[in-house]
Amino acid sequence: MTTMFNVVSIEEFKMISNVKIAHIAWNILQIVHEVSKVVKINKLQQLAFRFESIRMIDDETFDEFCAKLNDIVNFAFNLGEVYKESKIVRKILRSLTEDFSPKVIAKIESKDVDTIPVDELVGSLQSYKSNLPKTNKSKSMALKSIDDVDEGVFDDEIT
Repeated sequence: MTTMFNVVSIEEFKMISNVKIAHIAWNILQIVHEVSKVVKINKLQQLAFRFESIRMIDDETFDEFCAKLNDIVNFAFNLGEVYKESKIVRKILRSLTEDFSPKVIAKIESKDVDTIPVDELVGSLQSYKSNLPKTNKSKSMALKSIDDVDEGVFDDEIT
């Protein structure tokens, strides 16, 4: 039993430290690892779903989108799942907003997307986005019109 304590983690040791029979300790460890395996598989499935469904939304910056995608890729890596660079590059190119369409088309036509490193693509897209003219999409326009309705500005149009 002493040798068993030498090969388990601290968390595992805490679970079996008061057990006197090696077979019982072994059963406890088996159950813990089976549960851990199921939890790991479930987490990987959730991450795979998030990876497939993530899209950049209109009011999101490119950096925010990249951070969310990186979080998914890093969590998966920590659980033992490694996404190939080509899969990440293709995901980025598929998930961008319309603002990026010219750059995406140029990237696809100029290079084999399977050989573009993620860092190079991200840098190129960040540079492209910073050179675009700033659009003045104001959220206050929609809020202002709602306020106008509340104040009765549109009442005479209804009657």
